[in-house]
Amino acid sequence: MKKKYKNRAEQQEAYRERVKAKEEAAAEAADLDAQMKVLNLCGFSEIAFDTPAQTCQDEIRVHRSWLRALEQPDVLAGETLRQLAKRTWDALLSSEGLGVDTGGGGGFDVFYPLFSPRQQHFQIPFDSTRFPGGPFCEGIRDAAKPGWFEEHWKPPLDCSGNEPIDIRDLPSLPPKPKARTAA
Repeated sequence: MKKKYKNRAEQQEAYRERVKAKEEAAAEAADLDAQMKVLNLCGFSEIAFDTPAQTCQDEIRVHRSWLRALEQPDVLAGETLRQLAKRTWDALLSSEGLGVDTGGGGGFDVFYPLFSPRQQHFQIPFDSTRFPGGPFCEGIRDAAKPGWFEEHWKPPLDCSGNEPIDIRDLPSLPPKPKARTAA
């Protein structure tokens, strides 16, 4: 139903308010993206902020780091990249204590904290003084529905994702930074 305005001036003012609200929302989103880029926070299968894995080895490394942070086993004997990625996704969705939400809040049915490759963990715990709104998260629409992973996950171009991973040739993961102790 279209809103009725008393006069043209009221209609123009309402339009200006809508434009201003959109501009403010866009500026806030750009600021959040800039902060995530500086912190180099990654979503699923990303090697850096907004940078998907380009090779099979890159994606294996990403999933191994995520699985370690999720306290899950490393690559299993005979496991393929597709299976590794699916196991990582499932571990993320069923994780406890990370703040992962699969309940559909805000129009997204999967919401999870982004991963810090430098710190080798999800952005938990986060710096609540610097970022009072909580950790930076990614929301994905319909991602908790059956079949979502199979429909949306794509292997890097240098493999099919169905080749068994040779666990003898896996490089060491980056070290986890030492935990800070309270003084």
